[in-house]
Amino acid sequence: MDRDLQKHLYGVPRESSPGPRIYALSPNAADSTPKSFFGGNASSAQLHGSLKKTALNNSRLCLSVRSTQSIPGIRSDYNVVESFGCPLPVAVNEALTFPGSGAATITAKVAQNGWAWVVQSRRLLIWQYKDPTKSNSPPRAGLTPRRTGGLAQSRELTLPYSDLGHKSELISVFHTAGQQMASCISVSATGDVRYWSSIAHDGNSVDLSILTGQEFVQLLNLPNQNGYLAVTSTCNLVFLKVGLTNGRYTLHHKIIKPATSFLGGFGKKFASILIGMNPGGDKDQSLVGMCLESNSENGETVLALLSDRAVQRWCLSNKGNAEQLIYEDAEVVRRIREEFKTKFWNVRLPADNVEIELHLLDFQMVKRKGYILAGAVNTAHAPQMCYALVTVSAQAENMFLESFTPLKINKFFSPKTEEDCLSLRFVVASSHIYLYTPKVVYPLHLSDDGGPSAELEAEKIEFHMHDDRILSAAICNHQPLFFSRTHGLVSITPGDFDGTELLNMSTCNTPDLFAPASFSASFTVPDQSALSGSTNNLHMFELDPEDMYNELSDEVGHLKAAFLYHLKRNNTMVKSIVGELLRSVFEPDPSGAPVDALKLDRIVITIAEDLAEDLPISDPRWEEVMGDQEMHHHALGSSRSMQIKNQLRDKIIAFQHFIAFLHSSGVWEKLNAIPCGSNILKPTSFILSDLSEKIVAALALRTLQNKMPSLLEKAIDATVAGWGDKPQGSLTNQDIFYVKLSKFQNVFEALADIADERIAGQSQTSLLVAHSISDINSIVLDTLSEVLRYREQHANSFRLHNDKLASYENLPWTAMSGVAGVRDTLTRLIDISVCYCGHCVSETDLKQQLYQQIFELVDFVLDGRKNYLESVRDTEKFNVLQQQFESQRRELISLLIKDGQYEYAAKLAEKYLDFRSLVLICDETQDNDRLDDYTRKYEEYNFSQFAINWHLRQNRHGEVFDRFKNNPTALAQFMRDHPSLGWIQLIFNGDFERAAKMLYELAQCEVEFVARKKSMLSLAKLAALAAPDSDLTAQVDKIDVDLDLIEYQADLGQDVLQNFGFDTADQKVLKAEEIINLIIAEENDTATEVEFRKALELLTYVEHPYDMKHKIWCAAIKRDNWTDYDANNGVDYMHKLLFFKIIEISQLMGQEAESYLPPLEDFLESSELGDLPQQKPFQYLLKLTYEYVADMFKQSEDREL
Repeated sequence: MDRDLQKHLYGVPRESSPGPRIYALSPNAADSTPKSFFGGNASSAQLHGSLKKTALNNSRLCLSVRSTQSIPGIRSDYNVVESFGCPLPVAVNEALTFPGSGAATITAKVAQNGWAWVVQSRRLLIWQYKDPTKSNSPPRAGLTPRRTGGLAQSRELTLPYSDLGHKSELISVFHTAGQQMASCISVSATGDVRYWSSIAHDGNSVDLSILTGQEFVQLLNLPNQNGYLAVTSTCNLVFLKVGLTNGRYTLHHKIIKPATSFLGGFGKKFASILIGMNPGGDKDQSLVGMCLESNSENGETVLALLSDRAVQRWCLSNKGNAEQLIYEDAEVVRRIREEFKTKFWNVRLPADNVEIELHLLDFQMVKRKGYILAGAVNTAHAPQMCYALVTVSAQAENMFLESFTPLKINKFFSPKTEEDCLSLRFVVASSHIYLYTPKVVYPLHLSDDGGPSAELEAEKIEFHMHDDRILSAAICNHQPLFFSRTHGLVSITPGDFDGTELLNMSTCNTPDLFAPASFSASFTVPDQSALSGSTNNLHMFELDPEDMYNELSDEVGHLKAAFLYHLKRNNTMVKSIVGELLRSVFEPDPSGAPVDALKLDRIVITIAEDLAEDLPISDPRWEEVMGDQEMHHHALGSSRSMQIKNQLRDKIIAFQHFIAFLHSSGVWEKLNAIPCGSNILKPTSFILSDLSEKIVAALALRTLQNKMPSLLEKAIDATVAGWGDKPQGSLTNQDIFYVKLSKFQNVFEALADIADERIAGQSQTSLLVAHSISDINSIVLDTLSEVLRYREQHANSFRLHNDKLASYENLPWTAMSGVAGVRDTLTRLIDISVCYCGHCVSETDLKQQLYQQIFELVDFVLDGRKNYLESVRDTEKFNVLQQQFESQRRELISLLIKDGQYEYAAKLAEKYLDFRSLVLICDETQDNDRLDDYTRKYEEYNFSQFAINWHLRQNRHGEVFDRFKNNPTALAQFMRDHPSLGWIQLIFNGDFERAAKMLYELAQCEVEFVARKKSMLSLAKLAALAAPDSDLTAQVDKIDVDLDLIEYQADLGQDVLQNFGFDTADQKVLKAEEIINLIIAEENDTATEVEFRKALELLTYVEHPYDMKHKIWCAAIKRDNWTDYDANNGVDYMHKLLFFKIIEISQLMGQEAESYLPPLEDFLESSELGDLPQQKPFQYLLKLTYEYVADMFKQSEDREL
């Protein structure tokens, strides 16, 4: 597009050289307003004019100009990245380069006092990277301390043995007054403390063990107290101090505990602790970080400690001998959780009951202001971690949440990526806050009040080398330093340009910042026969390539000139210009600037974008808007036609020529991928394909406009209004719409809105509304069908090389969700068509037409998701996306099944292998022949076993053998996989003897549900009785014995089972001993002689009946009072004893006393009765009972005689 036209139309000058263009695939992709790193508008100023370009270029900010890289593998466009100080000592460099098996355990720390150290197993390597007495200048006042040729000297100390190892965060190196050499103190994770008065003498150390059983994670230096504060993972504090006694150093420690009074020193925040959030229940709180907040004039120190539950503020006296817990505030953590719900998931009411997983990642205190980095995951919404930066300030009674700033960083969250998602940390400098992971740094600007600013963009500075990672970060003399495993200490400071330049940029090098519409094109070499009569309208055939080359002297102009030479068949000039361009793009810069690997891609996309959105050059209405300015004479896609349809055809032809040129010139093989959205790289070929398909879709829509003009005009007007554009002069909304093709997909959303409006308005009859919705569906389907047809015809033109194909995801705009795609709109139309038209329309032809459209819409949605799924098959997100695809597949197909549209549902289920739906269709239609066909058709997918398992899940076991009786192979496999159901097939085969034995064996193995065991035994008995020519009497007797035992269990009272915690609804199988114990238990106070008699009967099922019999009688004795009675009426009292009643009922049942009553001596010597056998009243009454029983049995025998 011509510069003057661009300036007049868009209100800003346009250079041809491409800036770092980003094509994001976020839900806000259609919004051309630049977005800040925090999600807000990058600038409140609006671009002038009726049209706003989605991505404007500025060669002044080109990467090749702005790059300040001085270290290989670390790239920055707007910050100075330099090596800091001397090179690493040899021993340190060797430990980092050749870590051996302990590579994952190496930790390092850079301290603000100029010391740094590396921990490798038990090795502690210490060196001084900066002398703080030599450089106290403010940042950027002078030159950055660059790396010199000398090497720093390191000292090596040996750390004490520890099962949990050592961490750099638990070590402090410092200068003690009066000593020439630095001192060091270390705490192991298990609490082993070692102090070296001089790091030059490893053998001269003092050891101490503190607070065993805890895991220490951080050590804080307390200068005012001349001590140190160690904290465990569960927020327990230990104060350490070094003493000098008789010329020898000693270590002292004190465990710091909160007050133990009722209020516990918590003051007015006590209520917050009682009713505050505690999602972990009794789980210990987990430390996030501990920071020094302030030092008072009297020497007191205030420090803050953040856990996953609350913020604690402590005050330590100047000598460290007294401490006070000022308060513990859990409210601030609850506020952070609520802010996440509100800002990221728009949860406003507690009744919404949205559960999120909150992670507090890092905590820093700077100038009495607290900074908290937090992340949250709403797994019900998406497996994605969102981040925010929170600032808090300490008040007298609580922590005040000053700001909550959402960060435009998000990461895919899964068990495999959880460690990476939780690795984000930060350091705070004077003007910036630096977020960092082991591989990336994000510098964020701080506002005047010390909070993160949402005005400036954040750059993504990556440490590209494979083995490189950031081990530590610190602020030294206001300068941010990052300890790189490969490069040592690296400083990152803002560049020397005005930061407000970022406000006016529409592109940036990080994929997380902007979300303009995605661009693409996909064409093969044009068919010349199809171009006759049309090519004369294209302005590019009249352009002079030499003028183009001279007037546009940047890379974009040169590639355009090469394209024009290609059209004129001047292959020599094409080869010369392209060769020169590729050398300038890919050859290293003599000045040492980094090579921009994406520069060629941005050049190609710039030309493709211009070609697609160039204005018709001969339309006088556009000339009226442009005034006297010359129309863009360098435009490649401009058409001389006055008809929109011809203009779109001409743009398609121009694209075909451009793609053919890219292939023939060798540029195509050099193209890579552009960052799109967060953590997504989209190949340039796919971006070009998307844009070309939108031109095709626009042409198809324009063709349909003659059939349904009013409906499409209303949709186009709504779309243009949604863009915030107004036609000027004699132009119409349609003129603007068919030019801004990068956001063409918005018209589908406008059509869905019209459908909703007509349903809600109720101004028309149901039949008219149904016809309107059918028309809208036809427009969408016809348009997208043309796109799919075009995609299939030109797939080879945009195919990636095989070596690149597996590296990138393939998500075209037709399968994309959000405003950048149409998938959500298609789902909307499906719901509208099913809920309204399918259920409210009685006209047969219209209803069938609507279901045909629903079928095609569902097919379109599932096809897009399936193709995208195939492109991510070898990635970690595949499993999650597959579950989402299967869920939506089942949901959409079930809509047709519920409405009885089985043929449409079956076609979709067959195409997308939804076996559940196929089985459901066969079941509801009672079509066993179709089920057999599917079994044969999908034999390789083991369909038969899926169908069998479906019947089992429906608790329809018996139907399995009937439904699959013609498939013995499937049944045989089923029997192998489910041996517990094999008896069913034996019954069907008439083999009752084997079925009885199998059921009996299954019943013996059943211990979970007594009802199931009873059913198995009953079926086994029936099978045994039905077995012909077989004598299974012995087996039937065994079955009866087991059934009798189950009956005893069934006689147990519900109260007894409930008292002992048994499930009364689904009772488990109890052994005979367990049933006896329940009967005679003291809690079963309602048990009578009848129940105790049953307990005695159960002795036949017990392995050791004598001991259990003794236990039963002892329990009966303990039910009554055997010592406090009237001895003169002993016989009468005896008749009231449960002991006697059991004997009496046993006699009535015809049993002899010797068979069930233990000898008298057993009770007189029983330990279960305690001291009762030693009491004379008991002995007397027991002997009286035995004598009376003996006489009673003797009289009974005499009567019988």
